[in-house]
Amino acid sequence: MEVVGLDTSIIERVSRVLRNNIERLDTLDLCDTKFYPPCNDNPENILRYFIVMVAMDHRLSRPGKPYEAMLEDGFYHGADLLYRLGMKKYSEDPGFFDPARLAQVRIEEVKSWLSIGSASPPDIDARTILLRDLGLKISKLYEGRVTRLIEVSRGRLYGSLMEPGFIDLLRVFRAYEDPVEKKSLLLAKFLVKRRVFTFLDKLGIPVDNHLSRIAYRLGIVMVSGNLWVKIREQREVSREEDILLRMVIRRGYEAISSEAGIDPATLDDYFWLMGRRICLRDNPPRCDKCLFKGFCRARRNNSFMVPEHYYYDTWYY
Repeated sequence: MEVVGLDTSIIERVSRVLRNNIERLDTLDLCDTKFYPPCNDNPENILRYFIVMVAMDHRLSRPGKPYEAMLEDGFYHGADLLYRLGMKKYSEDPGFFDPARLAQVRIEEVKSWLSIGSASPPDIDARTILLRDLGLKISKLYEGRVTRLIEVSRGRLYGSLMEPGFIDLLRVFRAYEDPVEKKSLLLAKFLVKRRVFTFLDKLGIPVDNHLSRIAYRLGIVMVSGNLWVKIREQREVSREEDILLRMVIRRGYEAISSEAGIDPATLDDYFWLMGRRICLRDNPPRCDKCLFKGFCRARRNNSFMVPEHYYYDTWYY
């Protein structure tokens, strides 16, 4: 029998630690102009940047082929490299983010933009399709303005069939069709933290590989049966299994957010940074720096020290 569920006792302990260490929770600086547009920039330009960059924010590396490079201002890896190249494009060629131009973007343009040296995302053709789809539909459905999409949502993340919210409206775009809504919630988080937009609903947690890894290692999410064997042995899970796992993981972090009294944007920032700095995938974890080392299941039992579940062929996250 396979079971995927939440360990409420671990959720309570994680929540208690976070409440007692609120001042130690690192968050992203979304006004850092190395990665994001200036905070006083034109709102439409800011929205275009974020909707494009989040659409590209998935599976940048593959085993043995990390997405990393040395630029003129330093070394960048993974999402840092993606957003650094995004800001270089934004500064040098802001018209690239115009929906009308995106609708006609060529594979060669996308490859030139996102590649540096030997570093290149593995799915340039798929990313080109996502950009074309995004540009075409913003042009046709929203008068070429991302601000129009915001206006139509009327301040809601979720709405009804007749009056859809922001997350509902994003589903028309191939880049944002993930049932677990990782990119949609990440985009919403960026807009809230940048004070571009305020939603009436409470944000959900955008689950990616870092949050998945931490959930398994801490024991927030428990998996049994053949599915856990797949995770342990790094055998690829199915699309349906991936969605199931991430949906339960999302519920776990949202329960922590509620119980700890910490807003989802701050919580997501903290665990994402923890996954990049402390609870590492490809190197030994820095357990001495972890707030949860006293009860981390993987620290006590190495069989839980998994990298994450294996599912690479996706544009969802």
